[in-house]
Amino acid sequence: MPNALVARNGGRWGLAALVAILLLGVGLRVGEAWDGRAPVYDAAAYAAIAKNLDQGNGFTVGADATQPSSDYSPGLPLFVAGLYKVTGGVHERLARVILALVGSLAILFTYLLARRLAAAALFRNRASGVGEGGVVVLGNPQGDQGRQPPRPVVVAALIAALVVAIYPATIEYTGMLMTEPLAATLLAGAILGLLWAGDGTTLWRWLVPGLTLGALALVRPEYLAIGFLLALLVLLRERLTFGRRRALFSAAIVLAAIIVVVAPWTIRNAIALDRFVTVSTGGGQVLYAGTYLPSDGNPEKVGAAVVAENPGLFGPHAVDNLRLEQILARLAEARHPGLEPDQALSKMGREQLKDDVLHHTGEYVEFVATKIGRIWSHGPRAVMREPLWEALHWALLGLGLLGLGLLAYLRRWEALLIGAVFLAVTIVSALLVASPRRVLVLIPLLSACAGATIAWIATRARRGTAQSVL
Repeated sequence: MPNALVARNGGRWGLAALVAILLLGVGLRVGEAWDGRAPVYDAAAYAAIAKNLDQGNGFTVGADATQPSSDYSPGLPLFVAGLYKVTGGVHERLARVILALVGSLAILFTYLLARRLAAAALFRNRASGVGEGGVVVLGNPQGDQGRQPPRPVVVAALIAALVVAIYPATIEYTGMLMTEPLAATLLAGAILGLLWAGDGTTLWRWLVPGLTLGALALVRPEYLAIGFLLALLVLLRERLTFGRRRALFSAAIVLAAIIVVVAPWTIRNAIALDRFVTVSTGGGQVLYAGTYLPSDGNPEKVGAAVVAENPGLFGPHAVDNLRLEQILARLAEARHPGLEPDQALSKMGREQLKDDVLHHTGEYVEFVATKIGRIWSHGPRAVMREPLWEALHWALLGLGLLGLGLLAYLRRWEALLIGAVFLAVTIVSALLVASPRRVLVLIPLLSACAGATIAWIATRARRGTAQSVL
């Protein structure tokens, strides 16, 4: 086993480099978590909910909250509250450190994904040399003359892992209780799980990605629909590979595992909120804000624009004294008295979207394009505007999309899974609020795709050099 582990990672040098990158990523994250960082509003809310849960006050932000506690996804505060119960009190620093360690798993998952994708970019299918876990079989495609992947595959995977290890926005978010680092780990783990399950023949394997996707949905509610989409892709892939019966069982296991994780919270919501809410409320607010044309695609401009359009509802200093959710709640109450603000905003958002599409088509297309550019063009946090990190982000984006395109051209199953996630997140952002934080969760997948491009370019360059010498 030790020799196999060394071989799978390119020899002793490759394994040593991987360990060094993991230690670097862990060190940066734990250091940030230990020191802490002034929390953004959502981080403060998650911290308050976790504290109230530990103290027996229920799932609540507190009496001074500016929006319903049900607007917040439950996964992170439930996890942190569980840590508080285990450690015997509210120890936020310890919780941040543990979350930093969990978030560091994204580095390892990126490496494993990148190693597989890089190998897939060099070999069209498994019969041509890619085995389970991205291990490359050299020599005769039908034989097993060696299990050490080519150097470009390992180097590309190490580069991909290094990018995730030092990506500043992710590191900064470990200094506060935010969902993005945890969600990035769960998403990368879910994709790895789907690929691992697809490599084998045992049906129980599909439980692993299903449970992981369920946990991800509790952390980031938009991934509930994406999890169902991935289950559909499993159905299609298994149907083509093994037949209808096995395909139905595989997809059903993924779906059942997601539901098993999410259902208890949905039942809790039905009791506590007296209506059907799968994970969290707040969808109406983000739909209305995300279809509000005067904001020019920037959610930070929505509040001021709404106040300007409705001077009779707000005082002259409303923008300074009220948060966006308070402004929209007041607007919803005025438009639809008697309805819950989220339900009213959902109705208003659908009407607004219909009006945008039918009567402001050109402006809405430009609006959507601006929103898509907003989420993909730079990472969240001010640090990502610095030239070095902005250049890293653009290089990662370019190489990642090229890698995804290359894998799609080769008709790889990996490209279908990752491409579906990228497309779904883009559509969600185009329809709802466009925040770069959505793409931050995708950085491990994007970096792994970039690794495929790097391996492909390196291999082509080596072949060209060898031919020129000959």
